[in-house]
Amino acid sequence: MNQSNFNSKGQKSSELKTTTPDFNSMIRITFWNGLGFIFFMFIKSYVVIYFFGGSGVDLGIIMALQPLARLFSMPLIAYLTDHTSKKRLVLIGSIGRTVAYFLYWFSLVVHNLYLFGVGTFLQGLLVGFFWPPFFSLISEKSSKDNRTQALATGRGKMIGYGFLMGAFISIPIFALVSFLMPDNIPLMYSPLLIFAVINLIAGHSFYLKVDENLTYEKYHASLEDNNLVLNNIKDCIYVDNDKADPKIEIVESKLNNRRMFYIGFISLILAIMLTSMTVTIYSPFISAYLIENLLPGFSERVIPIIVMIVYFPAQVLSQLVASKLGKLFDRIAPSMSVAFIGVFKAVLIWLLIYTFTPIDFAVILIFLYITLESNSYFIQAIMSRVSIKHRGKMFGLNIWIDQLGRVIGPLMGGFLWDNLSYNAPFIFSFFIGLGLIPFMIFAIRKLSPYMIEQVDIK
Repeated sequence: MNQSNFNSKGQKSSELKTTTPDFNSMIRITFWNGLGFIFFMFIKSYVVIYFFGGSGVDLGIIMALQPLARLFSMPLIAYLTDHTSKKRLVLIGSIGRTVAYFLYWFSLVVHNLYLFGVGTFLQGLLVGFFWPPFFSLISEKSSKDNRTQALATGRGKMIGYGFLMGAFISIPIFALVSFLMPDNIPLMYSPLLIFAVINLIAGHSFYLKVDENLTYEKYHASLEDNNLVLNNIKDCIYVDNDKADPKIEIVESKLNNRRMFYIGFISLILAIMLTSMTVTIYSPFISAYLIENLLPGFSERVIPIIVMIVYFPAQVLSQLVASKLGKLFDRIAPSMSVAFIGVFKAVLIWLLIYTFTPIDFAVILIFLYITLESNSYFIQAIMSRVSIKHRGKMFGLNIWIDQLGRVIGPLMGGFLWDNLSYNAPFIFSFFIGLGLIPFMIFAIRKLSPYMIEQVDIK
């Protein structure tokens, strides 16, 4: 890094005011992880019903296995995030995803739904080690005033680019093999093997490059004191701890009214669980709904390709656009964000089941996924401000509660899908989502005065 690129206080650009210099290199791992996400999410909702011949309840159980596994591992992960090396935990998560992808591929080759379920459970158990420490590192390396944007960039934006690249890899392979060699299952689903190896390499690279000791507070303090040590080899800035101001500490204030804090915090936790449950009541059945209602009469070889073409743009654009909206949600009142996201999401769910063509369906799906991703980043930002010392536990609790909702939701959706109608999971989610809006606003307003990081809305 060239010294001349800095101003008198060592600041290179406005980006250095909101994140540490190693932030961008750190979040690249989610690009490489994201290569396989889009193909995996497609096959998980497609193959259970249309490859293995399962029912809606079978799909609900498979979709519930991954979050169920995280319920078991998340308390340990949350504790470890605050007490051990975060980058080591991220590496474990990357290895877990690699193993799971290999199991998915093998289960498809031998046509065994139970083995596919084992892979899903194992992914939930091990990949859980990835996200709490990764979100914690993002929070530590970003300014509180741009936290939603940092989280959206670190996960959504980079995963969105990964989705795009993953689609360019997986769609041609899947489509060509489907037309030319439809019985060659190992080759048709071979992108899983490619993404498995890439995950392993990305996790190892992350472990070698990330500096856990460089936090945003230390970096910002060093800029003010001009105590910078430049390292041209790693293209990163380190803080000389011997020269740093010893008075720089983060002290969490005592709560003046613990009762109101607990009311707000418990309400927020319940709202997060119900939100996750509401989303997963219908989301596992989006592909199946498209096939059953809008693709009658199409060839079995063509149907999965059409589904991928409809499904992939929503996944890619939602990650890229939601990361931009993170900046907006950092600038407006949380209650307004909750109301806007909740109402818009409900309207889109209703419109989705009244589409007439795959094109209409694809357009509505894009906006729906953007809204869902934006809501996820918003909640993560709220949780990151509750505590600094226990931030890893906050992210772990957030994920644990989220996974609990994701266990209940698909099971309910599968029952509704099999016993009522294909519209039922969507309609049920629509009404619950509207009812959650005032409850979420209440929770945030009660909790907001007691958050450790207070953000001024201008």
